[in-house]
Amino acid sequence: MTRASPAMSTVFVRVLSFLTVFLVLLGLVVHGLRSHHPDPYRCQQLLDDGSWLEPPNEHGAREPFINWQPRGCKLRNYTNQDIHECMEHRHMVFSGDSTTRQVFWAMGRLIDRNKSNERRSAASIHSEYDMEFDGIRLLQIWNPYLHVGEGTKEGQDLEYQLNLWQEEKHNNVPVADQKSAGLFLIGAGSWFSLHMFHDDAIGNFSEAIVKISNIIKMSTLPPFASAPMTPHDGVGNGLFVAPVAPPFYDKLPDYRTGPVGIHKGEIEDINEFLDGISAEQQFPLLRAFPALSRAQPGAMVDITETGLHVIDSVAETKALILLNARCNAKLHALHGSPYDGTCCTDYGRTTFVQSVLLGLGILYVAACITIEVLHMVGRGIDWSLLDMSACMFVTALLACFLADRTQVFAKGSKEFVGSELAALLLVTAVAGIVSIRRMKPLRSDSLTRPDEKLQDAAPLSRDQTDEWKGWMQAAILAYHWTGASKSLPVYIFIRLLVAAYLFQMGYGHTIYFLVKKDFSLKRVAAVMLRLNLLSCALPYVMNTNYMLYYFAPLASFWFVIVYLTLAIKSDYNDTTTALFIKFAISASAVASVFLFTPVSEWIFTALRYAFRIDWDLYEWQFRVSLDSLIVYVGMLAGMASAKGKSWDRLLVQSKLPGLIGLAVLAGYCYLSSQIFQVKHDYNKWHPYISFVPIIALIAARNVAAPLRVYYSKAFAWLGRCSLEAFTLQFHLFLASDTKGILLLDGLTGDGSLATDRWRHLAVIVPLFLWISHATAEATGHLTRRLTSESAEQGKPEGSHAIRWLG
Repeated sequence: MTRASPAMSTVFVRVLSFLTVFLVLLGLVVHGLRSHHPDPYRCQQLLDDGSWLEPPNEHGAREPFINWQPRGCKLRNYTNQDIHECMEHRHMVFSGDSTTRQVFWAMGRLIDRNKSNERRSAASIHSEYDMEFDGIRLLQIWNPYLHVGEGTKEGQDLEYQLNLWQEEKHNNVPVADQKSAGLFLIGAGSWFSLHMFHDDAIGNFSEAIVKISNIIKMSTLPPFASAPMTPHDGVGNGLFVAPVAPPFYDKLPDYRTGPVGIHKGEIEDINEFLDGISAEQQFPLLRAFPALSRAQPGAMVDITETGLHVIDSVAETKALILLNARCNAKLHALHGSPYDGTCCTDYGRTTFVQSVLLGLGILYVAACITIEVLHMVGRGIDWSLLDMSACMFVTALLACFLADRTQVFAKGSKEFVGSELAALLLVTAVAGIVSIRRMKPLRSDSLTRPDEKLQDAAPLSRDQTDEWKGWMQAAILAYHWTGASKSLPVYIFIRLLVAAYLFQMGYGHTIYFLVKKDFSLKRVAAVMLRLNLLSCALPYVMNTNYMLYYFAPLASFWFVIVYLTLAIKSDYNDTTTALFIKFAISASAVASVFLFTPVSEWIFTALRYAFRIDWDLYEWQFRVSLDSLIVYVGMLAGMASAKGKSWDRLLVQSKLPGLIGLAVLAGYCYLSSQIFQVKHDYNKWHPYISFVPIIALIAARNVAAPLRVYYSKAFAWLGRCSLEAFTLQFHLFLASDTKGILLLDGLTGDGSLATDRWRHLAVIVPLFLWISHATAEATGHLTRRLTSESAEQGKPEGSHAIRWLG
């Protein structure tokens, strides 16, 4: 295969960089214009349609019906605290027939499951309920014919609540003074169809809806989907109307389909009338409610009786849709990251720091692209501050904001399906296998022949470790995208990959310090900048937390430990016994100081009060303790490799270590599956046993010379930008700060990988990988600039962007 020349590589990278910057700037322009879109916050998409993400069983049922995916946005699962914060002191009103009553009880379960179930079992069916669940008042007005006004108690109650809601909604009453419902649901239609002839049902239903519309006067308000959001209450108090889902007519008993019973087309005609008047009167219509049971008989609880009522999990999804429409924007304004639900939200207002950084970033990349255009036409000037390398770093930050803090991109929920994870890993493995190449010999002098072939290589060579990091990163991306943490075997596998990263870090830095003996602060600064530039910049642009990008702080912590261990009394590093003692003292000190004393708590408390940096102490201690020994195993391996090459000789001179390694890997997999049943049990043992499969894998990978001299260029390429890929995946591959996944508008489907989401991956993955690579190059460039290294020092030969393609 013909290799791209260095000149071609340079042109290719420059053009690709230019296009990336241009597309990000274009996306930001689209975001600025999105306020003129009829659905700028994806409220209408939430209310209109969606699909169940659970894979269909042999009967086509997507049981257990708990993971609903609205078109283009991600649903948030609401907790008791979330609902309290949204409602504050306000109550909720549910009025209509038994389908609306189901949502009432479902909302009660989301607030207080036990109390709601107890009260439902004791409640009479056709009655009004006025109940409190953990301090939140829920009012259910039984009113299947939607009577309004004098004549019936339910009509008077409904009219009173509607008038109260209308008055406060139209007069912008402050939240503290509001007495109306914070959330109002009206839903009926089934009794009209069940107890009236077709024409009477349509006429009476339309009359009832018109009366309600005349009271609430929503046509004089801005449309719900595009109305500006307030920073203190989001969309404000919301009133929603729910159509009734048509039953499965062929399953209904005869007594339900008599002359005055339910007939095919009646409920559909009622819903068609609702469609028309909702557009005219501008009240939000919950078309997604009927979609929840569309073509899904398993979603119905009484399919052969009334055919109108859904199972509890579907009813709770209805309640979640209401809460997402009403509360997402408010909670995002209150708390910011993580932005779990992405439907019906403006992501809250950007902070002052965000606004300044985004503005400066846009100006900077605009200036860079202008200089680049001038260079392309031969009129450019050389200005080191505006080179494309630094520009790509800023572009990556802007791309993260565009993808995960605006509604320009769609977002979706994860759904773990084992076969989909296997398919992604298979495709990844094929990409790695087809790019297997022979390593090039190190050209240390001018006598090396260009056509000379490498006959053998040392274990854990640079190409091999890059390859290792690359396939591990690919597996982690697939793991996060599919939400595979629910699977214990996959979780154990990923935990071992993280440990392997830290093993490599301990191994590599130990060899460097023992061989180079460079303990200068310049070296420390270079490594710390390389590890942290991106993960420190993202929290300011994305309004997140440094600890969210946990690998960078974890790697930084362990680098400092490795450095201090070897830098203190470095003159003893020439003695193997002294190194063993230093490693033992270091491990004991780390365990005692950071895990068994309040030192970490003091540091985190000081950061919170002095700098308003609020980091999760428990999460930090969990991650440090989980891999507290593997770094030292890596340091021991690095010491063995640097001193006398005993590590290398052990792996190279005989195939026995490699064969034993294969057997150990198989045994570890079998024993883990038999011994560990829950994550907690495995986590207790992981720090003490994780080195076993890692050492075994190294031995197996180096069992023979051909395996040592061949490597996957694709995986090695990814390995060289694995840190950036790991960090950027939070916003450019996943979404909602890893809670969801990034999707594209216009590619609708059922949410499965095979028939839908592969199309999204086909577009997003190449862009994500390119930006990760470009950011890695930019980070290295900026690190060299900041540490005053020469531009040529440490510069890779050729462009990694396309080198492995040749």
